[in-house]
Amino acid sequence: MLSIQGTYDGKVLRIFDKIQINSPKKVIVTFLEDPDEDFTSEELHMIAQQGGAFDFLDNEEEDIYSDSDLKIKY
Repeated sequence: MLSIQGTYDGKVLRIFDKIQINSPKKVIVTFLEDPDEDFTSEELHMIAQQGGAFDFLDNEEEDIYSDSDLKIKY
């Protein structure tokens, strides 16, 4: 199975990636509610994990605060 992204403007279906299909294939086309919609929270979470922007949080030297630094403990 192959998943690809593209846009449909009401007349033309444009596929973002170049694909090579050598024989007829069955397809399923799913129209998203808003193709210009922002990332979902799940997608943002995945991007943050894979991007490494928050890797510093795993470093003990960066953990400079403790519970005694709290003004109010909930």
